[in-house]
Amino acid sequence: MNIRKLSILIATLCLGAAAGMALFSKAAQAIELPPGDYLSGTDSSGADLSGDTVPAVATGEQRNPIAAEGTFQKSQHGPVGLATADRVQDNTEGWTSGVIRGDVQLAVSVLDKLGSITVIVEEMRNPFERGSGATASGTATDDNGEKAAYRAPHRFYAKVHRGEGTPTFEVRDVPFSNHPYRVTLHTANLNGSQRIVSVTKEEPLHDIVLAITPGVPFSILLRDQDSGSYPDIDLLLRPIGLPNGRPRLSGTTDNFGSVVFDNVLAGQYELVTTLKGQPFGEIDRVMVQPGTRNFGRKIQGQGHVITIERGVQVDVRVSDKLGYGIPGVTVTATATDRRKLLELEGTTDNGGNLRFSRLLPGTWQLTVQKLGWQRIDRQLTLRAHQQPMRRDFKLVRPLRRRR
Repeated sequence: MNIRKLSILIATLCLGAAAGMALFSKAAQAIELPPGDYLSGTDSSGADLSGDTVPAVATGEQRNPIAAEGTFQKSQHGPVGLATADRVQDNTEGWTSGVIRGDVQLAVSVLDKLGSITVIVEEMRNPFERGSGATASGTATDDNGEKAAYRAPHRFYAKVHRGEGTPTFEVRDVPFSNHPYRVTLHTANLNGSQRIVSVTKEEPLHDIVLAITPGVPFSILLRDQDSGSYPDIDLLLRPIGLPNGRPRLSGTTDNFGSVVFDNVLAGQYELVTTLKGQPFGEIDRVMVQPGTRNFGRKIQGQGHVITIERGVQVDVRVSDKLGYGIPGVTVTATATDRRKLLELEGTTDNGGNLRFSRLLPGTWQLTVQKLGWQRIDRQLTLRAHQQPMRRDFKLVRPLRRRR
């Protein structure tokens, strides 16, 4: 290689190195956050930021999470707009109604599950409140026995606009009210946070931040007084109260007495346990919280333990005088030593057999009856840790009167 070609090669390499250094010296236009506990708790406006929420890209400044949960620090690494950040405040002088607007923060794990998002604005007022001055479309009686006019609370629905960046919403013409408004996000099978705001002449405009997060894994363990497990017990999670739209969830305990529901939305639930259609223990209540911490990309699970004291297994057989089993006989077990009514009921199978898997220690009355047969009532006393027992009943036909 001659000297001229070598000089050209060296010059080319130098120019490439200089271009690379200039390229990487520029400010980064986007960053990739490592997995971890991005957001937890609430922001300065009170919005629920639980779960693995990551700020969505829009306009403005980005707020990156730091070590302390629920706190943020400003960064120059790319734009993220929040309704409470640097939005220009409108001149509200002379307004005759209010406006509620805001941004929606999305957890990364909900992006592939997200459908339409609706904002619901509800006036938190008794529809039969007196002194409303409205025309009554119905009447009711208040605590003093006087008639009160019906006026439906204001309710508004608005669609969240999803484009490039942070989803946004705006609800206009919200009447001024002495009562607060509840602003709730709703989307199917996901958690939507809510805020309470007061829309008045003094405060007609509200900029808020709401969040959508996924449900959490929720496990239920069914144990007896000795920490033993209950397999093959049916469990039903029945939602009660707000938020509305949560589905019922059902499952059956495994050999360890546990059931794991993969996606449970935040709120209160009634937990109903049954065995072959019969009540199994008292109805319990559980509260499911939004996810508060991530391990990698997974939301931390929650759980609840139910302790049901183990009772006595009682097998019942109903037959006729010849010893043949009678199917379809109703057998009712009623606890007679408790103030609260406790009654279990079952029906005999084709062989005349029925099993009460768990009767608590105490005094019970067994009632055996079927149309066309004489009824039988028998007392039964059970003790704790008693071995399973069997009770046989023989039904007879009632005597016919001679004419």
